[in-house]
Amino acid sequence: MFKRLTQQEKDRRAVRAELDVAADALRANEKAFQEALDPFVIEQLTYQHAALLCRCRVLLRTLREEDAPCR
Repeated sequence: MFKRLTQQEKDRRAVRAELDVAADALRANEKAFQEALDPFVIEQLTYQHAALLCRCRVLLRTLREEDAPCR
């Protein structure tokens, strides 16, 4: 027997997948930052890191809002 997914569950899985991609990109950014020597590259990686952190926060907030009970 197959369970049909609701639209809410499909959306939640899509957000979770996007969060996984963003987390992987964040890990890659941190690794590149550790290996970077050029000040310009370090600056670019710093801005990219900040943007990735913001993206992760938004996705986590979205997932938490879906888990919150209705008000």
